[in-house]
Amino acid sequence: MAYFKLYLAKDEDELVLNYDTETSELRRENGDIVIPQDVFKDWKPFLKMDEGKRKITKIKIQLGLKCNYSCEYCSQRFVPRNPDDSYTIEKEYVDSNEIDSFIEKFDNISIGEELHFEMWGGEPFLYYAKMKSITEKLHAKFPEATFSVITNGSILNEEIINFLQQYNYAVAISHDGSGQKTRGPDPLDDPEKKKWIFKLRNLFVNENKFSVNSMIHKNNSSRAEVNHWMKNNFGVVPIGEGGTIDAYDEGGKSMSWKTPEEHINFRRQAYKEVVNKQLSQFSIVNQKIQSFHDSLKEQRPSSSIGQKCGMDRSDTIAVDLNGNVTTCQNVTVTSSNPHGTSHHIGTMENLEDVDIKAGTHWSDREECVKCPVLHLCQGSCLFLPSGSEEWKLSCDNSYSDNVVWFAAGLYEITKGYTLYRIESDDLPEYRKDVFGFERGQYAQ
Repeated sequence: MAYFKLYLAKDEDELVLNYDTETSELRRENGDIVIPQDVFKDWKPFLKMDEGKRKITKIKIQLGLKCNYSCEYCSQRFVPRNPDDSYTIEKEYVDSNEIDSFIEKFDNISIGEELHFEMWGGEPFLYYAKMKSITEKLHAKFPEATFSVITNGSILNEEIINFLQQYNYAVAISHDGSGQKTRGPDPLDDPEKKKWIFKLRNLFVNENKFSVNSMIHKNNSSRAEVNHWMKNNFGVVPIGEGGTIDAYDEGGKSMSWKTPEEHINFRRQAYKEVVNKQLSQFSIVNQKIQSFHDSLKEQRPSSSIGQKCGMDRSDTIAVDLNGNVTTCQNVTVTSSNPHGTSHHIGTMENLEDVDIKAGTHWSDREECVKCPVLHLCQGSCLFLPSGSEEWKLSCDNSYSDNVVWFAAGLYEITKGYTLYRIESDDLPEYRKDVFGFERGQYAQ
């Protein structure tokens, strides 16, 4: 079991709580439980990653990894492209036989009660002709299925927007607000691109089908600044994503916090912005805090926690147009994890034999098992090898982010007490000392 003693303070008052990540029990020093279980669920242990896929409810379709932007921390930048990955923006060639062959593969898979398709690039609209053909055929085959796509917004036009409307797509624009320079050009600086992005926004936002997705990192550390920028430039729209980056290569590593002082400063800033309610448009605020509260109310066991990306789930797959199954949508069959293990994990013809060998589940990582924010973090990135510099930096990024949500959740539960120290034999000092305070001197 993983027990943690939590020290909180409010003005001159001190509060000590005991937290068990294995059982999701939060107790006072006298043993009284802080939040009794009020919702009973028959939690089932997560399936091992070599137990195959079945009753699929989410399918991530990888159209190709080519992109017209170059984000400094892109998770796909280091990935070798498939040899057949080609496109032209103006007149993309679509092989109808190839598309029909891909669609036929869905005859052989077990579908769950609800089905959702995510279309992925690179920049997916570089592959618009293929995406359109695939969507039309999938809609005819699965008329109740839903669709979504994430785009940088730079290639939108009237035809694409009409297509997205016709098939009731949910659309997210990738944009880092005040930190956009780390992604590349700002499409809002181009009047023509801005016109189509705003048309999309106006048509989709009232249907809850539009968001702007931003990432947080060393060079874009203030969610409050992003929130302010978005309000002034996009209007009042939901901000999706909102978490810290993983360090996949030199770009991601350069944008990660590295010293204890850098981590402390980020946590202080992030916590202040949350409790002072400066993040009105960020969906992640309610998602994280509510998820933590629900885990306590439902006493969710750690044995039921899946990876944050969801790719370990038995009902979720990522596929390319040849019917190959990959670890996730950000890799290809020709790529491997940093230890040389292939990301090609199976085929659509035989999903029950899918085996994620290129990834490590959180339950097999010593750091995760002994971490107080496990229920919020859910193991960082699946295929970063334990012990690597990329994993260490990604894990530290995720800890500093999620300990803020952990503290914010406790702040609400205790009506204003600030977490300032977490005691455990297995935590290093820079993780025990949450905000760099002797005790809870946090001031709003």
